[in-house]
Amino acid sequence: MKNIFLEIEYDGTDYFGWQVQNNSKFKDKISEPKTIQREVECALEKLFGKEIKIIYAGRTDRGVHAKAQCVNFKTDTRIPIKNIKKALNAFLSDDIRIKKVRLVPSNFHARFSASSKIYRYIIFNRKEPSVFLNRYAWHISQRIDIERMKKASLYLKGERDFSCFAKEASKYKSCIRKMLNIDIKRRGSYVYIDIEATGFLRNMARNIVTFLVKVGEGKINLKEVKSIVDKKAAYTNKPAPPSGLYLWKVKYE
Repeated sequence: MKNIFLEIEYDGTDYFGWQVQNNSKFKDKISEPKTIQREVECALEKLFGKEIKIIYAGRTDRGVHAKAQCVNFKTDTRIPIKNIKKALNAFLSDDIRIKKVRLVPSNFHARFSASSKIYRYIIFNRKEPSVFLNRYAWHISQRIDIERMKKASLYLKGERDFSCFAKEASKYKSCIRKMLNIDIKRRGSYVYIDIEATGFLRNMARNIVTFLVKVGEGKINLKEVKSIVDKKAAYTNKPAPPSGLYLWKVKYE
């Protein structure tokens, strides 16, 4: 059996997220919502002539994109590795692309072998919006202060309880995650927020982005930041739009 690794990029706008919707109300593959995972697995089935389940680095929600989603699967195929990329892309629509294909050790696991993941969020920060960026960035007309955002981000680094930034935090056994880095930079009208952690809770990245934006807009002052992060002050989550979020990179040792 070969353990095969794929790196995939996709535009998530027209999909119901990454993960297959395993729900009894959907009688078959045709009636269930369209997901990236299902599209990739269907392409694999066409190529290898049998059903293949993939292991993935992490889920992305509806409308979220990926520059480097990572998956692996096992098969006994005789198809040369060098031919798999071209063949799979021939079966996929233009908004999903296989970027890399390679053999990995038998014990490699796309999720559990990852040391960290980086999500990038893109903000289009100018007065007038752009119709061409609606699918790929969050338009904010008021100029945001990224220096204030950088100062606030320092309180999020390290190992801590991130339940205040999670959707349905009570469903997790533990909301403790390790935040390795948050990098914020401006390039012209664009603001890029790169969030790297060993693991993410559902909506954690998008909720952190909204929190930092509120700081940048002056709606949350720096004195309030620590109290909110330490859960000593009330805070209501509101995730940033999914269109600006990208699974940017998955790191492996």
